[in-house]
Amino acid sequence: MASEENKRWDLGGAQDAKRLLRESKAHKGESLWTDARRRLRRNRAAFWCLVFLFVFALFSFLAPLLPIPSPKALDTSAGTALEPAWPWTTPHLAGEWDPDTFPNDADVAPGVLPSRAYGNLLNDGWRHQTVLRFHQESADIPPEPLLDWVEGVAGRRARVGSLRPDKEGGYLRYLCLPLDRDDAPRVDFEPTGVSGELLVWRFPLAEAPPGRPAFGVVYDLNLPEGLPPLERVGVEARTRRIELFLTPAERPAGVSGMAYRATLPRHIEGSAALVLVNGVGYPVEGGPPLPAAAAKLDLVLAPAQELRGIEHEGLVDRLRAAAPPPPGATLEGATHENGYWELGAIDNWMLRARVALFGSWQTGNWMGTDEKGRDLFARIVWGSRTSILVALAAGACSLLIGVIYGAFSGLMGGRIDNVMMRIVDILYSVPFIFVVIFLITIVNEYRTELEDVYGIDREVIFFIVIGAIYWLTMARVVRGQVLSLKNSEFIEAARIMGASTPRILFGHIVPNVLSVVIVYLTLTIPAVMLFEAFLSFLGLGIEPPKVSWGLLANDGTKAINPLKIYWWLVVFPAAAMGSTLLALNILGDGLRDALDPKLRGKD
Repeated sequence: MASEENKRWDLGGAQDAKRLLRESKAHKGESLWTDARRRLRRNRAAFWCLVFLFVFALFSFLAPLLPIPSPKALDTSAGTALEPAWPWTTPHLAGEWDPDTFPNDADVAPGVLPSRAYGNLLNDGWRHQTVLRFHQESADIPPEPLLDWVEGVAGRRARVGSLRPDKEGGYLRYLCLPLDRDDAPRVDFEPTGVSGELLVWRFPLAEAPPGRPAFGVVYDLNLPEGLPPLERVGVEARTRRIELFLTPAERPAGVSGMAYRATLPRHIEGSAALVLVNGVGYPVEGGPPLPAAAAKLDLVLAPAQELRGIEHEGLVDRLRAAAPPPPGATLEGATHENGYWELGAIDNWMLRARVALFGSWQTGNWMGTDEKGRDLFARIVWGSRTSILVALAAGACSLLIGVIYGAFSGLMGGRIDNVMMRIVDILYSVPFIFVVIFLITIVNEYRTELEDVYGIDREVIFFIVIGAIYWLTMARVVRGQVLSLKNSEFIEAARIMGASTPRILFGHIVPNVLSVVIVYLTLTIPAVMLFEAFLSFLGLGIEPPKVSWGLLANDGTKAINPLKIYWWLVVFPAAAMGSTLLALNILGDGLRDALDPKLRGKD
């Protein structure tokens, strides 16, 4: 009997056993995600939509690196509102004036027009620049020596702007070079590690100016170390954040003064009247007079951090400190035109790389301009960044809140599930547009305090608000999937082995509903992008000078009138938005088929 049992388990000897082990190791099973990736690749429409969206997102992310025009630079050449330029129009060149469009040379701002252009393809008229102004004795002096002299100091190649007669009988030569953050003189405040105490109190005014607060405010600053006599004092107090700027009469070279920053526990409304520094008073210029006996009201005490203002020389100072300019030219000054709003660290790095790669070169008016002379192609690219950021914020909130909320509700079941779903039903009954309008209105009321005290701007809150209202449907979808999985064998096995509820939730349930989550996410993102465009169209979303597809749609409505339709202001933004939304919907259908377990192993 024992021998018969052994024959049943005989694998044919050690060699056959090793062969079977080798074959089992060589055979690799195909997971659900591998099979889904293969089937998605076979779905040509969904695959190419995925490629299109990836290229589109990469193109939008690299917008600061691309040689496209500034999205906010206005064209004030004619002094009045301009007619939107048709796509692929040839730009005017500096020095080549059209008397019908530019009746007077003096009306054209220096640096607005390019010096060189290759038809409609590209030109060197990038409007993120520093414009240097030189006085020349004669118009015959060539600009090349000036260009070489500026490049030797600034490290960037300038372009010739224009040459105009001067009132003194000479000529003004303008040179334009890409703007750098060190071109304009600035003061950076660096902490010194010293701190003091700031006592703030106010007093009633006998006669308050019309429209001004009826109280004067005194700022009493106590420092562990005294300061020398002050030349002037300044106060910046918009909300609870207070900054005192003190300029000593004698200070080291390169130091502009001292600043003391404090955050009060509550807002003190009133006009700054007096600054006390260790008991020495300095009246604030333009502030109300301090009476002989002022009643101290609303005393507030807060710690104050000391900062030292370090002066940085601008490009003009560096040029004047270098070797003298070429004969016949005198440097008079400079103007700085920032072609972008405040950018982050990564965007600023890409902007510097763009200057190193392309200099002042940019694409032509491939899609025309609007009535303010702003390039439509650049505004569409930069507006797509806003739409993508809103979609990512909404997607992140939907994943973080909706998946966890729905999965926990479905797993717990019973009374907890009932209460959590009734909360979702209540939130569903409130129209989203009313919620967003209410929250944006509240944010606008306290936006200054949010920015000064908490460092949160309106745009960040706008992204969070939109993302926070799109998790409800995700929670319902995930809950339905969890209800069908919670009594499965692998969940029961995890419970028997002693797995905790968080481990079951995040280790077993959530990974098994990700396919449904991903499919629904591709449907949420287009809805969010349309909702952001709608809010920006109403004026509740992104604010100028920043741009979004909703603001472009608003500009497009202004371009439609009975007399003339500027079709490019409507067609190109609508084509960009429509193609993106269509690609997202086709990709969602493809992912739904690719991630369907019933179709696993089938083509």
